[in-house]
Amino acid sequence: MKETRTPRGCVERRAEVMISRRARPVHAVVARIAGNLAGIEILRLVKVSPGFLSASSATHGARRCPVTNPGHPAAVGVSLIVDVEHKEIQFYEITSAVKGYGTRMVESVMGALPKGWRAVVAMDWSEGFWEVMRKRHKRIMIL
Repeated sequence: MKETRTPRGCVERRAEVMISRRARPVHAVVARIAGNLAGIEILRLVKVSPGFLSASSATHGARRCPVTNPGHPAAVGVSLIVDVEHKEIQFYEITSAVKGYGTRMVESVMGALPKGWRAVVAMDWSEGFWEVMRKRHKRIMIL
């Protein structure tokens, strides 16, 4: 593995990645998505469980659940339903209190998907966000 260095005086901060024991071994695509999301500087936690992945800048509860509720006033986060068998990722919830991070999260997920995989948006309450993402990524299906 190639070693990367940060410029002197700069600290590279990556999100903590928590993987449930029941989710191991982690599928390669899920690991790539988690790694890409962990690289977004505002996100603090990426949590992987069987069939589900979530990441956020804020957490709640004793189990540190990532906050992904749409319309949250302060959080940036995304939750995904992962169906490895059917090669499908469903965007379950997404929120971004900071402009531009919604796009960065979608780009991170789509950049990790190999050919043959697709992304699905079951409910679109975004008032146009997913239409823009659909134009950029033809593999996104809006139901």
